Amino acid sequence: MPDLVRIAEEVEVTKTPRELRRKNKPVAIITPLRSVGRAKKYKAKTTADFAAFRSAFGSWEDVDTDKLLKDIYETRHRATRPPVSI
Repeated sequence: MPDLVRIAEEVEVTKTPRELRRKNKPVAIITPLRSVGRAKKYKAKTTADFAAFRSAFGSWEDVDTDKLLKDIYETRHRATRPPVSI
């Protein structure tokens, strides 16, 4: 399928998607891939990162967790959208 390979190579070079059509109807889209096979680079944690993490420890100490959970579940069951009229 040399035509398809040619189109795929064009998409790779131009970084723009191509729409494939049959009888003037779209049947597929060929899109360029981002970075294939490249893992995200790992950013080493700094001393500041660890200090920020440790400073958050205990910050929810004064929160009443039972009340928080009750409020969360009540909010989930509260209707916030207007009724649908047909």
